[in-house]
Amino acid sequence: MPVTSALRRALVALAVLPLLALAAACGYGSQAVEDTEQAVAGAPKVDGLDSVRIGYFGNLTHATALVGRHEGLFQRELGGTKAQYSTFNAGPSEIEALNSGSIDIGWIGPSPAVNGYTRADGKNLRIVSGSASGGVKLVVDPEKIASVRDVKGKRIATPQLGNTQDVAFLNWIAEQGWKV
Repeated sequence: MPVTSALRRALVALAVLPLLALAAACGYGSQAVEDTEQAVAGAPKVDGLDSVRIGYFGNLTHATALVGRHEGLFQRELGGTKAQYSTFNAGPSEIEALNSGSIDIGWIGPSPAVNGYTRADGKNLRIVSGSASGGVKLVVDPEKIASVRDVKGKRIATPQLGNTQDVAFLNWIAEQGWKV
């Protein structure tokens, strides 16, 4: 029995739907993962705020935020104001969250911070402090890369286009006289 084009389209749609659902569940790029701490019972709220939404990366590059959260330092300082946390994988995603008002404060690398500040014409973002420096490293397989010469022509991954590691790597490549 021949398969009609309408039936063929229906079968293709049924086959593709689970893949679309999986793609939607996985998301694209860096997804924030929200979590909430309990406010300190009976403590006054900071500036009358019910909550403060804090963004950071869930890795060692954001040790200040990781320790502050883990040790309860932020929640203690916020008292009756609830700390709500969102973790991000890369700076451009966190900057989008800051610019859209999805988070109130965040730890972020210098490149996304400056890009976000200039995109907003300095109107809705303020860079208030540095909390760490250094830490950008190129991690390689020592079996394949033994010197700088061995990097040329290789495929290199950075967490996200425009993040601090990406900008630092592009700068390093330019210093080597290489083109991307």
